[in-house]
Amino acid sequence: MMPVSLILGLLLALTVPMASSTWAGPQAGPATRIISITHEVFFPEEIVLRLEAESEAPVREITLFYTLGRKRTTVYGYPTFRPGTRVAAEFRIKTGGASYIPSGTDIEYYYLLRDEAGQVLETPRTTLEYKDPQYEWQRLELGHLVFLWHDRPESEVMAAAAEVAPQVEAVGRTLGLEAVQPVKAVILNSGLEAQRSFPLISDTTRREHVFGGFAYGEYGLFLLVGLGRDGLVHEATHLLLDQALDSPLAMVPAWLNEGLAMYFEPGPHGRDVTVEQAARDNRLLPLRAMKAVPGRPQDVRLFYAQARSIVAYMMTTYGEGRMRDLLRLLNEGKAIEEAVPEAYGKTLEGLEREWKASVTGAVPSSATPGPGALSTAAIVAGAAVVALVAYVMKWLLRAIGPTRPGGGPPDDGQSPGAAPPG
Repeated sequence: MMPVSLILGLLLALTVPMASSTWAGPQAGPATRIISITHEVFFPEEIVLRLEAESEAPVREITLFYTLGRKRTTVYGYPTFRPGTRVAAEFRIKTGGASYIPSGTDIEYYYLLRDEAGQVLETPRTTLEYKDPQYEWQRLELGHLVFLWHDRPESEVMAAAAEVAPQVEAVGRTLGLEAVQPVKAVILNSGLEAQRSFPLISDTTRREHVFGGFAYGEYGLFLLVGLGRDGLVHEATHLLLDQALDSPLAMVPAWLNEGLAMYFEPGPHGRDVTVEQAARDNRLLPLRAMKAVPGRPQDVRLFYAQARSIVAYMMTTYGEGRMRDLLRLLNEGKAIEEAVPEAYGKTLEGLEREWKASVTGAVPSSATPGPGALSTAAIVAGAAVVALVAYVMKWLLRAIGPTRPGGGPPDDGQSPGAAPPG
């Protein structure tokens, strides 16, 4: 005999209507049918989204919901259309100027349609990848790297990806990332293409080719001119750092952000010469003025070289563990002035003085001399006192005349010099 509980369960299953993923409303009503969902890209200015639908009851309201890249917020807007039983709606997403969206961004969107009967239709999610439509783009995935490119041999891209992928993995480990999200590289082929794809920058900066790439953590991608290994690792580091500092409270000064990206670049660097020359000319930028990248091209070059030098000093002197501690504290919402003393046991100014001393070869003004230095200083001081006493005695002896027959060798008038500290 069938248990009573099972009989009741079957009766409930027969009497409760099945939920629908499409319809949501208080009562059954006329059906709405989606005819088409399309988009058109007018790069680099805007994307036009279009919807066609028909319904037995006139459609009175259409709302578009969309998300950009990895942003946590959903944007909504109201497409333009004429209410009726057959509608053609259109919505424009601005992508240029102040509304800049980088090439390669994934955009997910869907519509809600409401008719006069009170029924609501939710369309399936649609995803588009915003790219310049004049090119035939290709795609390559290797490890955590995704490459988008066009008009290049695939073998060239594969070679660059194979070389850079292990380095990117190593950066992730150094930053303490347990799980790495894919990093998308959008490869551009020329400065002319970069002018269309890069964000708005000054004419001087563009003319002097100050920037070769831009990274966007909220979109999970970077743009880069060419396949230079340094550039690939540099921009990928920005994205991995953004993953490591995933708290909205994290505030990372530009010198640390750019310094880490420069530090991990695999190629040889001549930037130390730039820093040393600036130190000789007393032109080093104070850390408190390096929270943002400067605007003048001549200052930008020094900024990047100096940021790399500072981070390299921190990594080689104190190790990767201290850097991970610093990033963790920043991710907790602490300011750099608070996080550095907790991670390194010294103030930010003290760390800056140490770094400057490593560049100039001078002893930091706040440094406490060790026992060896104290011993050497005592020896030098003692030698100076002995020399002074000997000089005075010789002068007195010369003043009162020789004290023994024949006298001694003539005095050369020079006192013994103290040896430099070892």
